[in-house]
Amino acid sequence: MKLRLRFLVVAIAGLVFAGLAPNALAAAKVRVLHSAPDVPAVTVYVNGAAAIPNLAPLQSTDYLDLPAGTYKVAVALAGQPESAAVLRTDLTVQDGKRYTAFATGLLANSTVKLGALEDVVRAPFTRSSIRIWHNSPDAPAVDVIVNGQAVLTNVPYETTSQYLPLPAGTYDVKINVAGTSTTVFSAPITLARGESYTAVAMGSVTGKGAPFTAQVLKDATSGALLRVLHASPNVPAVTIYVNGQVAVKRLSTLKWTGYLPLDAGTYDVAVAAAGQPIANAVLRTKITVADKTRYTALARGLAASKAQRNRLELALQQDIASAPAGKAAVRVWHLSPDAPKVDIWVNGKKTLSGVSYKQSSPYLNLAAGTYRIQIAIAGTKNIVFSSNVSVRADRAYSIVAMGSVTGKGKKLTAAGLADA
Repeated sequence: MKLRLRFLVVAIAGLVFAGLAPNALAAAKVRVLHSAPDVPAVTVYVNGAAAIPNLAPLQSTDYLDLPAGTYKVAVALAGQPESAAVLRTDLTVQDGKRYTAFATGLLANSTVKLGALEDVVRAPFTRSSIRIWHNSPDAPAVDVIVNGQAVLTNVPYETTSQYLPLPAGTYDVKINVAGTSTTVFSAPITLARGESYTAVAMGSVTGKGAPFTAQVLKDATSGALLRVLHASPNVPAVTIYVNGQVAVKRLSTLKWTGYLPLDAGTYDVAVAAAGQPIANAVLRTKITVADKTRYTALARGLAASKAQRNRLELALQQDIASAPAGKAAVRVWHLSPDAPKVDIWVNGKKTLSGVSYKQSSPYLNLAAGTYRIQIAIAGTKNIVFSSNVSVRADRAYSIVAMGSVTGKGKKLTAAGLADA
């Protein structure tokens, strides 16, 4: 038998758990950037209240939470009342989105104005991404050069590029006057895995206020990735609730979901028989997930078991974030609640000994190819599962032994889950 390794990148039937946040209905997030170089520090008013008392030129705030709606924004010189505002606009925001509200232009030529830019909500999990924003009102069009190669050319003022996905690392970035070798900015920029950024060029090149520079603003992180595994062999299909909402409408026995993003934080998880309300949940727990980390949340054990060892419970297992470059990462996970300890054989060689129920092996780094994986009762050659497993470079997998060996529900089997 050949074990199929399935990578579910979208939800299976019934999964509606797209990006739940700890506060369930996430508000909009808005930061403010003062990029008008010759305008002194300002006070920003929102619906008449001083939301930002003092924001200096070329400074930005952290993201602030705002419920969806339309807001009256007014900008006055720092310390001045709202009635003295010199700039006013309406800002409309939607729940779950991120924005940068900004002032740009030059006071010297009466071009100062307010604007808003929509930012990315989630960064790529295994990579980084960055976009370039030309927001220097008196600078000519520019070329952006990364590690000696032009990645954007002839970028004019008030232009924002798309987010460019890049491997995490440090890059040498130069901003040149378009079509020339005249460099107006040069610096290394370090990009982290699971983070997205905006590199904004701002300030004045002609001496009008704050001088020209470039700043890197962090727009978003990837959040956590979570999938759900139903590994309880004698428990029928279930509905899973997260923070009181239906997260997985129906998950059948010995099946699992794909990974979906969650904000870092703590969540209330409840499990009920499929279609039953949360009031009838038979399992409840809290789980805490960290940013830029993968997890499997699982139901394991046997319903009606009197033994502490294999009682029905919920658990959380951390998965590998990304596979080692050029290799496949494979682990074996023993989730058969009534099976004894097992040994794992790879291509006829015992690789892991005495793996007990609930135990997950370390990830083994393997070359891409096909391997004969066998599971035997520990200390014997009594093979209970055997399969050819094909693995690819730069991917990670879990081989999960689950089901019952004593007739309590679904029979023992092994499944291949793609972890990364």
